[in-house]
Amino acid sequence: MADSEDSGGTGSGDESARGIPDGLREAIEGAFAATGKTRDRAQDLTERTRAQAQELVEGVSKRRNEARGTLEGMRLVNRDDLRELEAAIDELSSRVAKLEAESKPQVDG
Repeated sequence: MADSEDSGGTGSGDESARGIPDGLREAIEGAFAATGKTRDRAQDLTERTRAQAQELVEGVSKRRNEARGTLEGMRLVNRDDLRELEAAIDELSSRVAKLEAESKPQVDG
């Protein structure tokens, strides 16, 4: 009967009050502690990653706004604009050629 009293509630050197060996209890407690540490590290990494992602989003947004402002300040040329410029250049070239021809001295010969 002495054996049943030892395992029944008071425990021995190798077992706790519930009959779980000390080694197993320590392993379980260690697993829970490791899980808690891993969870804490994961939360910390998640928060740092979220902060870095937010910084990146803010940076991209800032660059987008800068680019939008630059593009709004520029006037982009389309095909019709190019055709008008080509026509104006052709007209100016003709006028310059005519003026040059008129300004040349006439050679008597």
